[in-house]
Amino acid sequence: MRLREQLDALVGAGVVTGYTIEEDAGYLAAAAPTLTYRMYSDGAASHFNLGAFASAMADFGPSMQLSRVEGVVGERGRLRRTRQLCLTAAFTDGLTLEAAASLVRRRFTSSSAAAPGSWILPDVRITGAAPRGTASAYAHCWPAGAGAAVVLTLSPSPPLVGARTRGVRILESWREFLLAS
Repeated sequence: MRLREQLDALVGAGVVTGYTIEEDAGYLAAAAPTLTYRMYSDGAASHFNLGAFASAMADFGPSMQLSRVEGVVGERGRLRRTRQLCLTAAFTDGLTLEAAASLVRRRFTSSSAAAPGSWILPDVRITGAAPRGTASAYAHCWPAGAGAAVVLTLSPSPPLVGARTRGVRILESWREFLLAS
């Protein structure tokens, strides 16, 4: 059975909440404090969110990179596949990343004050720092063609063999989402 079929089966069985197929999962091994934020790649609100997020992050002075992601989650007994964009921001220090993570919680988590297109539960992954309001998680990564398949869990044990596992930080709200599996 191919990797995607195996991951689809895990999502369908509720073993994991979902996975991503990522064009660039290099953030998992980044040496600098790094934050990723994913947004849908279709619709005017998502495009506004992308511009607003990139502009807000630019104020912190990080190097930034945009890549494509396919997201897969279980939804009412079916698999939901989404096209997403991932903005990766690499910061010079943990304090700057801390301020950026705080801004994500205030401005890019769905609320009346949020940028249109912001997620209710933002899929933010942080490496190289441990800002307040985040929790430990594990990213299990398998090479998949030109990119990689990535599953986030709260356990250091990967759900399938052959994964490279890295510790990451996620927003506390995403921890609750991962507990649902």
